[in-house]
Amino acid sequence: MTTQRERGRRWLLLGLGGAALLGLLTWLFVRAGEVAPEVHYSYMQSLRRIEQADVELNAAVLGSYSDLVHNYDALVRHLREIREERPRILNFPGWTPVDHLPLLNAKLNDLMAAQLAKEAEIDHFQRSNAVLRNSQHYFPQAAELYLQQAGAVVPPELGRFLRAVLSFGQGPDRESVVGLMAMLERLEKLPTESLAKEPAGLAHLLVHARTIIERRQEVDQQVFRIIHSPTTQLHEELTRLYTAGHAESLSIAANYRRLLYTVALLLVLYAIYAVVRIGKNRSDLALRLKAQRQAEAQLRLYARVFTSATEGMTITDAQSRILAVNPAFCEITGYAVEEVLGRTPAILNSGRQGPEFYRQMWAELLEYGQWHGEIWNRRKDGGIYPEWLSLAAVREDGEAVSHYIGVFTDISERKQNEARIQHLAHHDALTGLPNRLLLEDRIAQAIVKARRSKLPAAVVFVDLDRFKNINDTLGHEIGDHLLIQAAQRGLAVLRETDTLSRLGGDEFVVVLPELEQVQDAMHVTRKLLAAMGQPYLLAGHTLTVTGSAGIVLCPDDGVTVSELLRKADAAMYRAKDEGRNTARFYAPDVNSASLGELLLENDLRGALERGELSMHYQPKVDAATSRLIGAEALMRWLHPEHGPISPARFIPLAEESGLIGGLGQWAIDDVCRQQRAWLDAGLPVVPVAVNISAHQFAQQDVPKLVAEALARHRLAPDLLTLELTESLLMRNAGRAVEVLHELRAMQIDVAIDDFGTGYSSLSYLNQFPLQALKIDRAFVCEIGEEGASGKLASAMIAMAHQLDLSVIAEGVETETQRDYLRAHGCDQFQGFLFGRPQAAEAMGAVLAASRQT
Repeated sequence: MTTQRERGRRWLLLGLGGAALLGLLTWLFVRAGEVAPEVHYSYMQSLRRIEQADVELNAAVLGSYSDLVHNYDALVRHLREIREERPRILNFPGWTPVDHLPLLNAKLNDLMAAQLAKEAEIDHFQRSNAVLRNSQHYFPQAAELYLQQAGAVVPPELGRFLRAVLSFGQGPDRESVVGLMAMLERLEKLPTESLAKEPAGLAHLLVHARTIIERRQEVDQQVFRIIHSPTTQLHEELTRLYTAGHAESLSIAANYRRLLYTVALLLVLYAIYAVVRIGKNRSDLALRLKAQRQAEAQLRLYARVFTSATEGMTITDAQSRILAVNPAFCEITGYAVEEVLGRTPAILNSGRQGPEFYRQMWAELLEYGQWHGEIWNRRKDGGIYPEWLSLAAVREDGEAVSHYIGVFTDISERKQNEARIQHLAHHDALTGLPNRLLLEDRIAQAIVKARRSKLPAAVVFVDLDRFKNINDTLGHEIGDHLLIQAAQRGLAVLRETDTLSRLGGDEFVVVLPELEQVQDAMHVTRKLLAAMGQPYLLAGHTLTVTGSAGIVLCPDDGVTVSELLRKADAAMYRAKDEGRNTARFYAPDVNSASLGELLLENDLRGALERGELSMHYQPKVDAATSRLIGAEALMRWLHPEHGPISPARFIPLAEESGLIGGLGQWAIDDVCRQQRAWLDAGLPVVPVAVNISAHQFAQQDVPKLVAEALARHRLAPDLLTLELTESLLMRNAGRAVEVLHELRAMQIDVAIDDFGTGYSSLSYLNQFPLQALKIDRAFVCEIGEEGASGKLASAMIAMAHQLDLSVIAEGVETETQRDYLRAHGCDQFQGFLFGRPQAAEAMGAVLAASRQT
């Protein structure tokens, strides 16, 4: 009976012990499996997506600020991505250590606040930038309208202010903001009665001017605050804190797994003990086998957690010999399990981190028990990749280290995205060359080096000649291929320390730091132009495109980025003006001359309305009798500040700016008006010749203009003569013949001016219905004493008479020239010997005097 009772007690104790071990095993399994890799991976992906969207948001802001992107779709998309991902990171995984939660929540709150502040700043940037763009678009049109309405009453300071704002809107020097604001405040403080006299729209013009000046600074500051927002740093800090908590959770789970192994071992021992105790009892054996299978199932489940993780995992002993790796380790590194067991993780060493890096890593790992950071490792195939590595030291009894656990993630894709965004922010999308932002940084570095090394630096501005013709004729795709090849050729002839940048269009800038001699800049520039000027094979076409370059030196020509670029641009235009396919150094007169021409062109636009233009008249006399038989009308400009401006200067400006058509139409009408005034005054009028420009002849209906002017002033057609240059007629000979026949049908005489200076075809000259030929003053000036060097003039007179044309010699200034031309049959004279160009009043006196002779 006692034996039976003791046996029952033993079975009870055995049952209770087994139940306790099984309950402990279950609890340990649950705790060991709490760190779910799927939850961790999902949370990390959300963090990375928000961080990447934040980086791309910065790039989108830069693109909009630099006018590379003209809408805000990218900003809206990236903000939407951040808002959609934000709820997924608000709640940390349940296995996050409790002692980590306060710091994590604080850092998360900081990140949320920074993101909301950045969103508000971006919203403000969009509105400010839109207002700035609107004012920049409206201001030039409003300024032009205002100047047209104002006429001659524009105050000089207001004129200077408008030009300054126009230049400021295109790309201001930041130092000019204070001066512009001072000018604006003075204009706004003008007395009310003074403003009331101004044309309508001045108040709006000043409002937009203030908007451009103030908004430009505001937008610059907003972009600076957005780019330097702490969101990126807070992302990295939150990721680091979360990863530390995850590593600690893994460490805790590892402890539970070791306990799980121990309990499982005890359970096995218990099963063996049970087998010994029950002997060959089949029922007891079945129970032991069932318990063993359950334990094995639990162990397999625990092993599945280790093998199914997407992060690479490594377990080493205290001597860093690898004991186990998971499949993710093999997939990332390319090594099989049997190739790494027993070896150290040093087989992955890429060589990019030196011994000092690893000494510091091990010191931190042994001191704190964990280490986290970015490291570069090498795969089995030799490829080097970046990874985010977390190391944890496992200690026995809190003293000696028994194992090390490493968890790492391949961050190659993230690094590539960061590099791509960084490259797009600082490089040209078409050619891959540095853009303006990176160029300005390189120029600033060259300036610093020039000061430090006392060696000059050079900035070269290169512009392809007539590149627009390629885009217009062959298409922009062919033009893009040409730009890519030009960039590659430019890089091939430069040093590694030099910089080749594309500003946009066909404009390139080269930075040459630390030159041994100033002449080296010209040598390199010529090599660059020679390389770019070689023929291009594009879409079956062989094209040759040359370039023009301007060179500026630092520190001789300037010590700021904007100054060097501006002066290099001016030197480049000088090279274009002097024949293209060449290079020129900057000279101080280049910039001042360019600025003077720009201001002069702006003044010319309102000269006619302000009454600054007038017509002067130079007499023509009969060669045989010296009797007045005609005159030539010559346009004159009396500038209110600079005095008389030479026609040789302002006529080309009018042709380039498209103003010549209006000036030519006014000239015809004013001459007819003056002829009518002389007739009404009873003076004996003579035919007056008016010069027709090539642009006016090509763009306007000259016969119609002449007919309307004659009808308006009730003038006979024989009192008006037109003078056209031979080069004008030869541009489109067929069209010229048609127009000349129309004029002849109207009984308008036409003379060919500056004969001998162009490239006439005598066959066409014979077809033109002309009445007179005018010998250029260059041939008349060659006639010296006793008619020396006058053979060309005499030949022209003979040829003209053979074509039944009357001959007029202009520039006759000496009696020798007069006598020689008269002896060879010249019909009319014009020059200082017979009268200078004079105002209408003086010419009226000449007409009155001719009546008495």
